[in-house]
Amino acid sequence: MGWTSPLYNAESREIIVQNKAVDISPVDWVKQEAGDFLLGHIRYPFVSGGDVAGEVVEVGSNVERFRVGDRVIGQAVTAAPSSNNPSEGAFQHHTVIREHLAVAISDWMTYEQACVLPLVLLTAAYGLFDPSFLALSPPSVPPSPTASA
Repeated sequence: MGWTSPLYNAESREIIVQNKAVDISPVDWVKQEAGDFLLGHIRYPFVSGGDVAGEVVEVGSNVERFRVGDRVIGQAVTAAPSSNNPSEGAFQHHTVIREHLAVAISDWMTYEQACVLPLVLLTAAYGLFDPSFLALSPPSVPPSPTASA
């Protein structure tokens, strides 16, 4: 019989990751100092932490990209206003990650190296594609031609 979480079950498009490494970002400690000034929507009980690397231990019924045993990184979204769900916080043994916010990592990369990537990639994507910044067209598969200058 496989692993069963005592607390969480993976929903349709979620995976459960056994955390091997977790990144601490400025938001994690500033929230403690700033109180409701930062992320005032958060209600307790709350589990903080956003970047996680680990091993998939459970997959939801409609997950297609991952299998139990896969090594992944993911962005836990417990602090997002649409979540505020303790199961989606990284500072615990297992974290629920939405399938579209996770990616497989290579065997040559350690969990400690990988766990810092989600916030870095999210920040870069925000700066490149958000309308408030560079507002570039997001990449597509297959690539779509762009107008030449």
